[in-house]
Amino acid sequence: MDKLSFKTHCSLAFLLRVTLAVYSNFHDKTFNVPYTDVDYKVFTDAARHMVKGDSPFERDTYRYTPLLALLLTPNIFVHENFGKILFSFVDVLVAILIRRILTRQNCSDKLKLICALIWLYNPFTVIISTRGNADSVAVLLVMLTLDVFQQDKFVLSGLLHALSIHFRLYPIAFSVPMYFSLNEKNHLLPNKNQLKLVLTCVFSIAFLTIANYYFYGYKYLYESLIYHVIRKDTKHNFSVYFYMLYLTANQPPSIIEKIFTFLPQLTLLLMLSYKFSQKSELPFAMFTQAMVMVTYNPVLTSQYFFWYLSLLPLCLPRFRLSIARSLCLCSAWIFSQGLWLLAAYLLEFRGLNTFTYIWLASLLFFAVNVKILNDIIVHYEY
Repeated sequence: MDKLSFKTHCSLAFLLRVTLAVYSNFHDKTFNVPYTDVDYKVFTDAARHMVKGDSPFERDTYRYTPLLALLLTPNIFVHENFGKILFSFVDVLVAILIRRILTRQNCSDKLKLICALIWLYNPFTVIISTRGNADSVAVLLVMLTLDVFQQDKFVLSGLLHALSIHFRLYPIAFSVPMYFSLNEKNHLLPNKNQLKLVLTCVFSIAFLTIANYYFYGYKYLYESLIYHVIRKDTKHNFSVYFYMLYLTANQPPSIIEKIFTFLPQLTLLLMLSYKFSQKSELPFAMFTQAMVMVTYNPVLTSQYFFWYLSLLPLCLPRFRLSIARSLCLCSAWIFSQGLWLLAAYLLEFRGLNTFTYIWLASLLFFAVNVKILNDIIVHYEY
């Protein structure tokens, strides 16, 4: 009965997403603020170039793996909503993996169902996927990696981990806790399982990089890899660093600026990897790392919330936060985000100079995220 109930929820959640994907066409033609993510149009244009036999990087601002453009070629010869429906289906697969991973943690059937439903019916999950954002695919690859890793299939884990890094760079941070979790008796020399994981991952990344370089040349290296390291995004976003980058837009990138921008993030990532180095704590280590990467990143948009919201259900059974505290933290997160969105709307659609207010809202949102992460770590049952 529980299995049937879960299948029903998966079907309903998928139907909800398909409905929103169809509605998006009407919304985009009717309202000033579009529903469809601008990146979805970039993906579709890149796919159109591939169908013509050209490079997807002929499309300006396409800075993703060519595999994504290839995956979305049905947008051109089937229907423009194909990608949105695909991402919606991927959401359902993620929910199935969440339930399967929680099964190994000896969770009750009821708790497993609740955690999976938190992903399936999360408004951010629903909206971001149906807007045409491809981060759900990256999340699926991360979940598949964790799933096979917990089954001690370390060669396959290395392959999937490499694919997830190739698809989106952020999973590279999960490499350290994955490696540490395989450490036996704190030995310094790598053991057999660690070698399997590392070598498979490194050779797979090298193969994917060389293969894409062969087909698309230096432009692939620059757009998919180098750009994300040297980028200086001056557009308004949730990041606490955005205003600094905006004010220094006409200045060349400074090495010192880069160091002080990424040093806090790097320090926290290494500390969390060491703190939660047990294999049983790997999902929580990945969750805390994803939240640090998102909170401290120089560029932060709503789609980045996917990175840790997907891992949150895996950790919920061991959270010991009271209901009152949880509600307060969620309310603060939504309220601070709402203040930022209001200031951003007034800037982008009403032409008002609200940069200072956006920056202040970014500071508040940063503080709220740090508080949430701190409380989660303090009230986590090790």
